[in-house]
Amino acid sequence: MFKPELLAPAGDLTRMKYAFAYGADAVYAGQPTFSLRSRENGFKNLDDLAEGIAYAHARGKKFYLTSNIIPRNVKVESFQKALLAAIDLGPDALIVADPGFVGWIREVRPNAEVHLSVQANCTNYLTAKFWQGLGVKRVILSRELRLAEILEMKERLPDLELEVFVHGAVCMSMSGRCMLSNWVVHRDANLGACDNSCRMPYRLYANEGPQVEDYREHEGNFTLQRTDRPELDPIALDEDTWGTYFMSSRDLCAIEVVPELIKGGLESFKIEGRTKSVYYLSQVVRAYRMAIDSCFEQINAGKEPAISDESRRAVTYLDGRGFMQGFLKGPLPQNYESTHMPADAGCVAAQILDYDEASHSVRVNVKNPFTMDDKLELMTPAGMATCPVESMNDFRGGAADRLNPGTEGRVFLPKNVKFDNNNAEFSFFVKDFPQKSL
Repeated sequence: MFKPELLAPAGDLTRMKYAFAYGADAVYAGQPTFSLRSRENGFKNLDDLAEGIAYAHARGKKFYLTSNIIPRNVKVESFQKALLAAIDLGPDALIVADPGFVGWIREVRPNAEVHLSVQANCTNYLTAKFWQGLGVKRVILSRELRLAEILEMKERLPDLELEVFVHGAVCMSMSGRCMLSNWVVHRDANLGACDNSCRMPYRLYANEGPQVEDYREHEGNFTLQRTDRPELDPIALDEDTWGTYFMSSRDLCAIEVVPELIKGGLESFKIEGRTKSVYYLSQVVRAYRMAIDSCFEQINAGKEPAISDESRRAVTYLDGRGFMQGFLKGPLPQNYESTHMPADAGCVAAQILDYDEASHSVRVNVKNPFTMDDKLELMTPAGMATCPVESMNDFRGGAADRLNPGTEGRVFLPKNVKFDNNNAEFSFFVKDFPQKSL
């Protein structure tokens, strides 16, 4: 049995470096202009791509280029030209969705490895076999598949690499093949300009007249009821101070399914989130790195694999829309009940910028407020450890009992805490909340 690849998002060169530091085996990054995160893509040109590819290969890692827009006629020639230039840089694979471009790449660059994007919505083994016949080496499976379907596909097609999403945002449409953004703000999601209209807050108004000023805001709780199926339960639309997020699903967290995916022989476990912060990326990669390594080791030792509490705890240091197992397991494949769920175990307190050996202190960019009395943990690529604070200076250089977000400060470490510049670039302070039983 082989150990599956941990594949992390790289929204830019900085995020790519954090992903590798915390244990990713490979990253996927957007091709400039021609990926589905084109408006937020930090890889702006071929020079950025070349630097990223060289950085990955120098560390024995892989760099996949996401080129997965669904182009219209006007973009075909420019997309072809850009693809050829990108292929010449030597990415380990191209992630492509459009069937015409898959065929064209196989014709003009037959040695280029092609992975089928999730945008192609592969949901059964016949479709996967079809793409395999066209020379696709790996299929990135649709998020809408259940675990049993994924495992069956691998059993039927053992020679085809399969990649499965294990963590990140879930689209209310079919793996992103959505027209909502285009309809609301005239920005086409299938050309890389999604406005995330499904995740934005909305208000319900009563229309009392033809003019905008004739609308009044709805008050109280409200529900949706199918008029053609009155026997069905009403759908509650929860609303907070920001509005209702009826179309925004909770995020996928499949960490509990990792053992079954490893035993099923899946080649790649994919994390979503090219626009997330470096802290979010680092913590999620850390969680799945620990989970994969420990489960793989247990399986090789003939033991029944189990997820460690530390792996579980890592994802509870993140806030967001809440977590679910998606379509993989459970009676509720997607959950729209919550707008926002705060982190459970802790949150990032500060990102470490550099280390001063003479004073044994670190300069930090404060992300959330913390005080001398807070329980802090030092998070580095080597792990997390409790780290009491000796003293702190604020951005003016004066002694401080509290550091506030949006500022820089200096934290002085106890003498027994070992730290050096090799850890400084990719480290954080985490503010630990009182622990709960897992």
